[in-house]
Amino acid sequence: MRIRNGRSVFVLLTLCLLGWLSSASALPAFARQTGEACEACHISFPELTPFGRLFKLSGYTLGTTQLFPVSAMAIVSDTRASNTGGNPAFSRNGEPTIEAGSIFAAGRISDHLGLFSQWTYNNITPSTNADGSTRYTGSFAVDNNDIRVVDHIAKQDLDLIYGVSLNNNPTVQDVWNTTPAFGYPYQTSGLAGTWGTSTQYTPLLNGALAHQVAGLSAYAFLNKHWYLELGNYQAAEGLYGILSHDVTISNRLEGTNPYWRFAWNNDWGPHSLSVGTFGMQAHVNTDPTQSGSPTNRYLDQGVDFQYQYLTDPHVITTQWSLIHERVNWDPAAGANNTSDNLDSLQGKVSYWYQRKYGLTLGMFKTSGSTDAAIYTKAATSGGVPDTRGYIVELDYMLQPWWRLGLQYTGYNKYLGTSSNYDGNGRNARDNNITYLYTWLAF
Repeated sequence: MRIRNGRSVFVLLTLCLLGWLSSASALPAFARQTGEACEACHISFPELTPFGRLFKLSGYTLGTTQLFPVSAMAIVSDTRASNTGGNPAFSRNGEPTIEAGSIFAAGRISDHLGLFSQWTYNNITPSTNADGSTRYTGSFAVDNNDIRVVDHIAKQDLDLIYGVSLNNNPTVQDVWNTTPAFGYPYQTSGLAGTWGTSTQYTPLLNGALAHQVAGLSAYAFLNKHWYLELGNYQAAEGLYGILSHDVTISNRLEGTNPYWRFAWNNDWGPHSLSVGTFGMQAHVNTDPTQSGSPTNRYLDQGVDFQYQYLTDPHVITTQWSLIHERVNWDPAAGANNTSDNLDSLQGKVSYWYQRKYGLTLGMFKTSGSTDAAIYTKAATSGGVPDTRGYIVELDYMLQPWWRLGLQYTGYNKYLGTSSNYDGNGRNARDNNITYLYTWLAF
């Protein structure tokens, strides 16, 4: 599935996909189920509208049960690093690439049961050749899963949606696009991740447990204003092994690992506003291959804010989150400090015209304790994990289910410094990424 040469191949593939989709009569599974257009639930996938949030909180049960609640997604891209330095590890720099494809079983099963189940074929699973270059193979594994049992009480002075979620990625069940699983950036280069030029150190809650855990949480949404969720996570093994199928467990949870979420929401006219807090306490084995090994104790606490202005033709949205992490290290971890702190700030502002043309400005910043034994990739700065940068993205929705994006990610600081972060003369800005991609759902 590798495309080797030429932007013309990228264009040709995109046109072929367009032709195939144009001839298909099926919309994505949720749109088929509800009879609504994609824009009813999404500003641009995965960012949800107020109706989209209610649909998800209702356990994906609104509408009519479909015989085959199945959808698919594909991503084709071209990634270019600012400076490779002639390093053979930067394979496919500037080459069109089929990144991944996903299959979704998603929608209403019954009046009180629904699911969102994603399985992904990653076409750029990396390994290293003898000369230091990178080769890529394809692999198929479980992705985000969220299965819900729900009920709804609607009276004159009471509107209560309540339910239970079984999921495999903390915050994937959340309905505001401020928390990590569906927070911005919504799409990033898979190749940049394999090159090792993405942000190196972030809190555990920021995706480090994705598809490795099983969580059961109870939630309630009162009068469309107050949201409360309490749950617990464990390693996705045994009965829950399907939730980590073909995923390597790099952060193994031990014992009880509580998760919480509280938010206040208000929708009025074209406006929507939410503020909230979320967090998790986790016990992570020092040896990810061995249950019962000593554990490091994590406490991640986050605050978040979202505002949306939804009109026709203008849409403005902004999302911000701050996660503070404190880790108490077991002696087996070999840390220089008994405990370390790590803070992650992310935010963005988007403008859409006619839900078709989009401009997004984003920023990210990570800062933390100095610990050379833990932040080993930051050796030049003495173990300072600090990284900060910005994102500029232009989007064009050819169809509600087809997005063309041009994204530029710039780094002002990387692993504690702006220059010579690796001791070999490589600067933070050398990791800047230009990412052209097309995303299709069908």
